[in-house]
Amino acid sequence: MSTRLRWACLVVAAALAAGLLLAPRLFLATRVYPRVPVLDGWPLLSAPLDVAVLCALLAALCGVALAPRPRWWAVAATVLALILAADDQSRWQPWFYQYVTMLAALAVARDVGDTLAAWRAVLVGLYLWSGIQKLNATFMTQLFPWLMEPLAGVLPAGVQRILLAGWMVVPVMEITVAVGLLVPRLRNAAVVGAIATHLVVLGLLGPLAHGTNAVVWPWNAAMAALVALLFWNGGHASARHVLVPRRLGAPAAALVLFGVLPALSFAGRWDAYLSGALYSGNLKVAALSVTDAVAARLPDAARRHVARNRMGANVLDVWEWSMGELAVPSYPEDRVFRAVARDVCRLADDSADVVLVVFGRPVRSPASARSPAATAPPSAGRERRMPLRGRFGVLTFPARAGLYAGSRNAPKPLEGSSSWWQTPSAPVVSAV
Repeated sequence: MSTRLRWACLVVAAALAAGLLLAPRLFLATRVYPRVPVLDGWPLLSAPLDVAVLCALLAALCGVALAPRPRWWAVAATVLALILAADDQSRWQPWFYQYVTMLAALAVARDVGDTLAAWRAVLVGLYLWSGIQKLNATFMTQLFPWLMEPLAGVLPAGVQRILLAGWMVVPVMEITVAVGLLVPRLRNAAVVGAIATHLVVLGLLGPLAHGTNAVVWPWNAAMAALVALLFWNGGHASARHVLVPRRLGAPAAALVLFGVLPALSFAGRWDAYLSGALYSGNLKVAALSVTDAVAARLPDAARRHVARNRMGANVLDVWEWSMGELAVPSYPEDRVFRAVARDVCRLADDSADVVLVVFGRPVRSPASARSPAATAPPSAGRERRMPLRGRFGVLTFPARAGLYAGSRNAPKPLEGSSSWWQTPSAPVVSAV
């Protein structure tokens, strides 16, 4: 095994282990936030089997990091990680998905060249789609200003305006890094740009600034290390080495998963978190409107995230609940939101006691965020009193147009906001 790959294995194993240890409740059965298995009826891991699988995965990662021939350790780690992933879709966090894919490539690749090609395809795809996902109104008007708060707060007003007007630098930088990593002459410059980007993100999200979502701190550090290990002074590897696999196998699978399938996310055919959308603002969000009786019956881990909105309704913020209990953002897909709502409905006496509100992805045009329609709230009560069939009602809002009125403690402009009652358009009502 080459020295380059040896160190990269150490980084991947250490980073995944750090993620597991920073968010242990995400991978355990003893929690309140419901698990959503990959298939209805899938047998869920129970205690203490969940602890055994998690400990076995950590042991396998030690083997990947330290063994001179880590392939079989990678096989074990991949199998164990897939067991955990099948047990709960909330575990399909972007960092977990990336690491498990890389471990799987290490496990099945025919040689070192195939492994390196697959891992390079993963990183190029991540940078490319992460940049593309940020080309939306919500990132411009809400998420980018929130990210810049620690820096903007110490700058003069005129400089602040210039800083916030430069939001386009972020997606362009990520897309440029992806392209640069493919061009031998630009590769080292792209590596420097990528490392600088991760250092800035660490500075803004780290303990000295926002101090939130700690599970992504080692992810950013690992990405900076991996881009250097896999691409620095790698001028001998052409773009074709990444974009045109020599044969079917790990490189081709990595290219499809990280280079092709994310395009389907814009049509709702592929999950956003599997498409580089974290901290892009290009996500669905959800909240539950519950009666006083249901709110009183909620376990403490969920009830602490219930707040009254300006219309007097009890709102359970799904993003806040997930972050508070699991230390990761809620998985932003309808099927997961509906499963969470079904679990809460066990505490309801009537089908009208729980209403799930799902906001669609934001508009793609930044100009649309300034439309007067983006500030018009829906009529009170309309959301709660429509006749619905099934155990709970679902209100789906097609667009959010960058609306956000702040939150209690979270980096979540439209990635789970307690001000969910603000919406630019009338709801589309369905039942579950």
